Amino acid sequence: MKYEPLGSVSVAEVEDRFTSGDPHVITETLISAALHVSDNVRVEQWVVQFADHSDPGIRRAAALAVGHLVRIHGRVGDAAVAAVEALADDAALSGAAQDALEDVEIFTRPK
Repeated sequence: MKYEPLGSVSVAEVEDRFTSGDPHVITETLISAALHVSDNVRVEQWVVQFADHSDPGIRRAAALAVGHLVRIHGRVGDAAVAAVEALADDAALSGAAQDALEDVEIFTRPK
């Protein structure tokens, strides 16, 4: 796998790309949104939306997005955390979910 930086996206671009139905496009867009869309509440809504998607790569991206959100903003909503907690029971995604939940624990601790 080769690292490729994800560019900035607008909310309109994100929503348009999500309609593609292409798991690769959705995955990249969800992660890019977590990194670049300043409306973290909207990104959290997308995380919740895609956390129960049938494609495991998209569900993994939802967990990764929560980790990025909490590292960038220092907070993440309960619904997004609950969505990732639900992924912890999936053997294929438990590592990604646990990483995201550890990020929540680390980056939301009182200083």
